[in-house]
Amino acid sequence: MTSPNSALALHVEGEMLEGRPRVNTDLTGTVRMMGEAESAIRVEIHLEDEELRLVSAHGELGRWPLSDVGVAAKLDGFHLRIEGEELVISTNDDARFAIALGIRSSSSPRLNRLLAGARDDGIDSEGRMAPLPPTVPAEYASSLTPAPPENVTPVALGLLAAGSIQALGGVVALASNSALRIVDLVPAWPAWIVAAVTVASGAFALLNHLRGGRNLVAAGAIIGLVTLAGSLMGVAEPTFSWISDGVVFGGAGTILAGLLLSVDTLNRGR
Repeated sequence: MTSPNSALALHVEGEMLEGRPRVNTDLTGTVRMMGEAESAIRVEIHLEDEELRLVSAHGELGRWPLSDVGVAAKLDGFHLRIEGEELVISTNDDARFAIALGIRSSSSPRLNRLLAGARDDGIDSEGRMAPLPPTVPAEYASSLTPAPPENVTPVALGLLAAGSIQALGGVVALASNSALRIVDLVPAWPAWIVAAVTVASGAFALLNHLRGGRNLVAAGAIIGLVTLAGSLMGVAEPTFSWISDGVVFGGAGTILAGLLLSVDTLNRGR
């Protein structure tokens, strides 16, 4: 153990400690009593001005001068002897914790490798540590770098054109007094109009970056496909006309809307 007045040139169980910490260090990890693995709790580990401070979710566990703390790096973590008890600490950055304590070499091969890497990456010629970057949970890491704004204008304009072509089919059929019905139940021309309005609404929503735009387009394409399938069941009728019944225009607009939506979905997936 050290004298109460110095943390310099300390040897503890094979660890070489050289000088006091040069900078404050904040880490996270777990702490438990020696021999009581089930007692481990998550803590924040603060090394501040030759003082070790442990803080849990329920408050501060304690603070101790480093000169009163014995340390040994072992396979299961850092063993700290504090006030006659032995604590085992595991950290999110063992090398930084060791360096902050003043450890420059260890009897632990693993820690020696970590210390060597830390010297290459984060220690200057005077032994000072580079600032520790903030740790970010993996599930939030992607949100730190904003994605480039999505350019939906070409797709939205194409969908507006598709909706217009669908609407043209409904208008032509209405003007021609088309008698074509879907499965002999529902007139086809109003269905083309509904499909066109739905697709166009989705396109406007995309242009204005509103939610649900793609869902509206998908709904309009589905209505168009159902109308097209129902209309084709009347091909054998003597009064059937690809043009005057609006099937050519409505079908073309529906297929175009479906293709544009599929391409947009593939591009977003990439």
